[in-house]
Amino acid sequence: MTKSTKRRTNKTTVPPSSSSDPRYNCPACNVYLYEEDDIPCVACDNCNGWFHLKCVGIPDSDYAKVTAKPHWYCPSCIRLPNFIPAAPLKTSWGKLSGQALSDSFSRLLVSVSSFRPNLFKLPSGSSGKQFITECTRLIKEWNSSSGLESVAITAIHLMGPLLLQNPGKKSKPSEQSAALLRRLLHWQAGEFDTLLSECMVIQSRLPKSTTSDNRRGFVRMMFTGRVGAALRLLSATPSAALDITPEVLENLKEKHPDAAPLSPDHLVSTQLPPSFEPAIFHDLNSDSIRRAAAATKGGAGPSGMSDGLWTRMLCSKAFRKASDDLSHEVAIMTRRLCTVYVDPSSLTAFLSCKLIALDKNPGIRPIGVGEVLRRIVGRAVAQHLKPEIIQAAGPLQLAAGQQGGAEAAVHSMREFYADEGTEAVLLADARNAFNILNRQTALVNLRHLCPALSIFAINLYRFPVRLYLSNGTFILSAEGTTQGCNIASPFYCISLRPLIDKLSRTSPNQIFYADDGASAGSLVGVREWWDALVTNGPGYGYFPRPDKSVLIVKPEHLEKAKSIFSDTAVIIKSDGHRYLGAPIGTLDYQREYVAKDVCRWVTDVTAISKIAETEPQAAYSAFCMGLSKRFLFLMRTTPNISELFRPLESTISSVLLPAILNNHFTPLHRELFSLPCRNGGLGIENPCEVADLEHQRSLHATAPLSQIITEQNINITDERAVAVAKGLKTAKQEVIQMKKEHHKTRLSAVSDQLAPDYRRLHDELCRRGSSTWLTTLPLEEHGFNLNKSEFRDALALRYDLSLREFPNHCACGKPNSIEHCLTCARGGYVHLRHNQIRDLTANLLVEAGCTDVKVEPHLLPLTGETLQYASAITNDEARLDVSARGVWSDLSKLFIDVRIFNSRAPTNKSLPVNKVLKKHEDEKKRAYGERVLQVEKSSFTPAVFSTSGIMGDEADKLYKQIAHLLSKKTKQSYPDCIRYIRQRLSFCLLKTLIISLRGHRGQSPKSFSDRNDINILYMIKNNNQN
Repeated sequence: MTKSTKRRTNKTTVPPSSSSDPRYNCPACNVYLYEEDDIPCVACDNCNGWFHLKCVGIPDSDYAKVTAKPHWYCPSCIRLPNFIPAAPLKTSWGKLSGQALSDSFSRLLVSVSSFRPNLFKLPSGSSGKQFITECTRLIKEWNSSSGLESVAITAIHLMGPLLLQNPGKKSKPSEQSAALLRRLLHWQAGEFDTLLSECMVIQSRLPKSTTSDNRRGFVRMMFTGRVGAALRLLSATPSAALDITPEVLENLKEKHPDAAPLSPDHLVSTQLPPSFEPAIFHDLNSDSIRRAAAATKGGAGPSGMSDGLWTRMLCSKAFRKASDDLSHEVAIMTRRLCTVYVDPSSLTAFLSCKLIALDKNPGIRPIGVGEVLRRIVGRAVAQHLKPEIIQAAGPLQLAAGQQGGAEAAVHSMREFYADEGTEAVLLADARNAFNILNRQTALVNLRHLCPALSIFAINLYRFPVRLYLSNGTFILSAEGTTQGCNIASPFYCISLRPLIDKLSRTSPNQIFYADDGASAGSLVGVREWWDALVTNGPGYGYFPRPDKSVLIVKPEHLEKAKSIFSDTAVIIKSDGHRYLGAPIGTLDYQREYVAKDVCRWVTDVTAISKIAETEPQAAYSAFCMGLSKRFLFLMRTTPNISELFRPLESTISSVLLPAILNNHFTPLHRELFSLPCRNGGLGIENPCEVADLEHQRSLHATAPLSQIITEQNINITDERAVAVAKGLKTAKQEVIQMKKEHHKTRLSAVSDQLAPDYRRLHDELCRRGSSTWLTTLPLEEHGFNLNKSEFRDALALRYDLSLREFPNHCACGKPNSIEHCLTCARGGYVHLRHNQIRDLTANLLVEAGCTDVKVEPHLLPLTGETLQYASAITNDEARLDVSARGVWSDLSKLFIDVRIFNSRAPTNKSLPVNKVLKKHEDEKKRAYGERVLQVEKSSFTPAVFSTSGIMGDEADKLYKQIAHLLSKKTKQSYPDCIRYIRQRLSFCLLKTLIISLRGHRGQSPKSFSDRNDINILYMIKNNNQN
């Protein structure tokens, strides 16, 4: 229809009366639009439906404005589009089908939500593959909209708690595998009640939780790689989970209110949203899912299926094709969620969260834990759409994924505060921010602001989400975003974009970081900004709290501020306040704030030091990979605070390091320890030396983003956004180079002070491979954990420190020393060192998919061939360490010979490291290279290592090639594969070195098999009779 026929300006615009034509019944009131009536009406350009103006909320006075618009769309078309209902549930599962099957799954879902954690590790054999294959089948049913679509995702989240319940605390892997196979038969037969009954019995017999030793819990967390969780255990006031009492339940319901209606006045547009090309999700594939799974950490959702379980299912090389098929189907599922409006009832279990009520004392803090599969899918989508999300959120919303967003916000706000024209800074706080965002308004606006993310968000947030409580019940999350969702923050940030745009019409500068809004400028301008926020915010679900919002006013304007803000409950301060974890205000306030944080960190370091007495490796890793990151942010965001870190440095030097080393060290050692591990240090920096440097680096790294904030332009072009992203990347690279130059300068200064004998060893420590064991988490599963004696001996070897309780003489009768222990043949530890690296290399070749892998293969005998070098091995019994096919090409054969030399030996330490490695490689090539090439018609690689962990060029090329093969076979990234190989080599070599220091070298005791006069069974029988 043309515009003239779409707006009823006279009686001829509506066709002649015809009640048989439903197109002209007003869809809102279902009353026919009679030609004779002189009632204003309007037609939708999308659905062609005719509406009475009053039925769509348009006053008669606005009739002329409506007719002047080129297009008009009805409320139904501008709201959320309809979804495709799930296929009818007609497929039977055992004896259940239809509604009975759906009801059974719904009942089971509620039952398992109250289960306590008790799942065993997924077995590596056929039972584990069958479990993954069943998960793959169910996701495929959902992807293909089959008869099981409505229950398929729910079934997946029931498989973990019903099939992987640990039969007993001390059950063996073989027993767990047998239990899984048995339960899979019940599952396939639809005997769900049988499985539930068994699980309920197991759950009832679990020991009641008791207050555990925080030290043991800390070590257990560290040995499983959960650094953040381990550090939280050291908190002086840990938050306890509350029982679900009526009062707690009521409080939780208040924090998760009913859905608010759509606010038409706060929609960004009443036009149809722009479309997007679904092809943008083509590259969201199985590799994306595996990367997201590897990066997903945290607790398990209501099903109890943990991040470790899903990572193992999707990424483990133990399951090969089964894992590949599962990740492929999850990728298809993700793309479908991003491009098709699906039936939300089929996603009930997928979207559910576990809600924990933590005691804030006073108050309650609700913590939501989403299902891991949802978090994996959400992470993959958020990472894939990162540029679109950042652009949609706008340049003044810095929590949408921008690199260094929080730091840039602090730098910019501090710069605004320091400006002579600024009288005050207002830090706004929102009530229950994420939980009361107007979800309906936000979803409609998202279709216009970020079309590529909109379908995925609507599929996740269209209907209320279940939040399961510990008592087996659930409440609904109908408003705001849900915790445990990886797109919650991007969704929230984009949803505030219209509010930020409205606030920009006021005069002050403003910054938002998620719900933390801040404004700086004159007091009059800041008050206008506050009034606009209070007026417009609630329509979007942003409710400012005056009693929690803080006005930081410069002292000379304090009385003026009290007058202007007298009718508000805003807190007024003239010294300063915390903003995003950093202080804003006067210099005295900043120093006081930093001093309090330093005091708290001194307490944390002291607590870690106590753990270091018994578990030095766990304590060291927790400090370097967790605790030190906490005070790094304050360093990067606050200037001129280096001297305030003196108490922390004193605690590190006098308490933490002695507890880790259990050894004497000098001030020069402290300087050495402050270097990065790759420069021969421990990576435990002196905070007094790096605090101001880190602040300068942060200013440089965030300069492109800070410039955008300073301009206060709410709209930037795509070209400018790309330029900012490139600028941030370039600045980051420049900062990395600055740090390298700084470390190089410090390394040179420290090296000049080292003793000549140790300088040669330290040169080795600066090479790749010598520090891998220090930068690796102490994961018990992979054998990367060391006991206190092993870890301290390793540090003593690294820094040439004295060994505790070290005998003066070896069992061979010679004076004992580290050098002697590494070369003494007594005890067989030199051969053990060689054989362990040899066997590990063979295992890695097998894992990488090489064929015909042999250990100690015999070489073909010489039958008249002549060899060039006199040192060539010519005897017929000659053997090399490892051979394999498929390393360099499919059928070619490679021979490998391993050598591990003692870098402390006089013949080696007199030469530069590179020349020593080359010398040993050449010796091996002269001994075997020509024979392998001429006689075996194969290639030869000498795998040369030093006792410090570095390897020669030939070995480096070999293990890089193995990493490429492993990456190709397992479909994991090459950096992950080469890191995995280097970690295994590093710990294998390190442990054999430590055994050389402490291993028994004396005469072995006689075994019982050598003492024929002892009958063990006879002794036991007589003892029982007595």
